[in-house]
Amino acid sequence: MYKVICMCSALFWFFQIQAQPGVNPNGYNQFFYPNGVLSSEGNLVDGKPDGYWKTYFESGALKSEGNRKHFELDSVWTFYREDGLLESRITYSGGVKQGLEQIYSKEGNRIEEYTYANNKREGTARFYYESGELYREVQFVNNKESGKGYEYATDGRIITFLNYDDGFIRSIEKVNRMNKMGQRTGYWIEFWPNGNTREEGIWSNGVRNGIFKFYTKKGELDRIEVYRGGELVEDAEETIMLDIRKEYYENGKLKMVGSYKNGTKQGVFREYDQGGEIINSYVYENNVKTGEGVVDPSGDYQGSWKLYYPTGEIRAEGSFLNGLKEGEWVYYFVTGKKEQVGNYKNGLPHGPWNWYYENGALLREERFRKGKEDGLMVEYDDQGIEIIKGEFIDGLKTGPWIYTVNDHKEEGSYLDGEKNGEWVHTYDNGEIQFKGEFLAGIPVGKHVWKYRNGTIKQEGKYNSGERHGNWDFSDESGLETYSVKYRYGEEIKINGSKVPESKGSDDDVN
Repeated sequence: MYKVICMCSALFWFFQIQAQPGVNPNGYNQFFYPNGVLSSEGNLVDGKPDGYWKTYFESGALKSEGNRKHFELDSVWTFYREDGLLESRITYSGGVKQGLEQIYSKEGNRIEEYTYANNKREGTARFYYESGELYREVQFVNNKESGKGYEYATDGRIITFLNYDDGFIRSIEKVNRMNKMGQRTGYWIEFWPNGNTREEGIWSNGVRNGIFKFYTKKGELDRIEVYRGGELVEDAEETIMLDIRKEYYENGKLKMVGSYKNGTKQGVFREYDQGGEIINSYVYENNVKTGEGVVDPSGDYQGSWKLYYPTGEIRAEGSFLNGLKEGEWVYYFVTGKKEQVGNYKNGLPHGPWNWYYENGALLREERFRKGKEDGLMVEYDDQGIEIIKGEFIDGLKTGPWIYTVNDHKEEGSYLDGEKNGEWVHTYDNGEIQFKGEFLAGIPVGKHVWKYRNGTIKQEGKYNSGERHGNWDFSDESGLETYSVKYRYGEEIKINGSKVPESKGSDDDVN
C-alpha cells in the first residue's frame, strides 16, 4: 500500500514543481493546493526534494513528515490522520522500508509493529490490544509468516500456539484458557523464565483433573502426578517413572547403567571400564538403538559416534566435542550408500560438503562457513550434467547464477540473496522464454514472456514492483490477443473497457 502512496506522492510533487511558478530549484519551497492552503514544504536540490519535508491535508492538518534524500524517502517518516492522531511511523532507506514500522489505531494507540529488510517483512511482528498489552507475536521470513506464533491474554499469559508455513496457518492450539467464572479450564502449560516448560496438564473449573507433568529448569521431566477432581491420586499407574537398572563387574565395580520403561530400553545407557571411566554409551528409543558413542557425566556427547535408523542400519557417523558435532561426518542412505559428507565446527557445517545420489553419482558440491553456505555451489543430475551453478556469500546468493529447469535455462544475478539486474530464461531450442529486470528482488521495467515458437505470451512494465500501465497478452498462435491496463497491480481496463469498481482516473497511470 505504501509503495503506491509513495509513488503517487512523488508524481504529485513532480507535477506541482512543474506547474507552480517561482520555484527555487535549490532551496526552501512551499507548495499550495488550488484553494491556497499549504500542501507541502521543504528543501529542493536540483529541483528534487532533498532534506526535511512536510505534507498537509487540504484542511491544513499535518499529513506526513520526514527526510528525503535524492527525492527518495530516507529516515523515519511519520504519517497522521486528518484529526491529528498518529497513523503510522515507517523507517525508510533509499525509498524502501528498512527497519521498524509501527501502525496506530484510530484512537492513536500502537496496534501493529513490523521489521523490514529491503521492503520485506523479516523477523518478529507484534500486534497489540488497544490497551497496549501484547496480543500476538508472529515470525516473518521473506515477507511471509513462518514458524511459531503466539497469542497472549491481557495479563501476559500465552493463550494460543500458532504454526505458520509460507504465509498460511497450519495449526492452532488453544491453551491457558479461563471459563466465564475466571477459572482455569482445559490444557494449561506454564514456563520457567528461561522459556522451558515448567508444568503442563488439564484443568476443569479451576481444579487439576488428569495427568500433570513437572519439569526442571533445564527442561528435563521431574515427576508425573495424577489428579481427580483436584485431589492428588497416590501411586497412580501413570506416575510410574523410568526403571534405572545397573550391571556390575565381579569385583563390584559399576559396568553398565541404563533406564527401562515397561521393560523396554529407553534413553542413555552408559558402559564403564573397571577404573570407573565411561568407555561407551548407547541411546535407545522404545528398545531400538538410535545412537552409540560416549556420553559424559554432564550429559554431553563426546568422541566418535554412530547414529542408526530405527531398522538398525547406520545413518551417520562422526565425532562430538562437548555435545557439538566436530570434524568430518558421513551420512548414509538406509541401503548403506553415502548420502552426504561434510565437516562441522562448533556444531555448525563448516568447510566442503558433498551430496550424493543413491547410485553414487555426485548430486551437489558446496562449502559452508559457520553454518551458512559460502562459496561456489554446483548441482548435477544423476548423469553428471551440471544443472545449477552459483555462489553464496554468508548464506546469501550472490553474483551470476544458472539453473537448468526442465525445458529451459534461467540465467541472472543475485545481490544479497535477491535477484538483481537482467534475468533471461531460454528454451532448449534457443528461443527466449522470459526476459526482465529486477532491483533488490523487485521486478522493474519491461518484462516479456514468450512461447517456444517465439510468439509473445505477455509483456508489460512494472513500477514499484507492481504491474503498471498497458500489458498485452496472446495465445500461442498470436491470433487471439487482449490488453489490460493496470494501476499499481490493480486492473482498471480490459481491452479499453473499464473494470467495475476501479478507483481513481486513468490519468493516474503514467
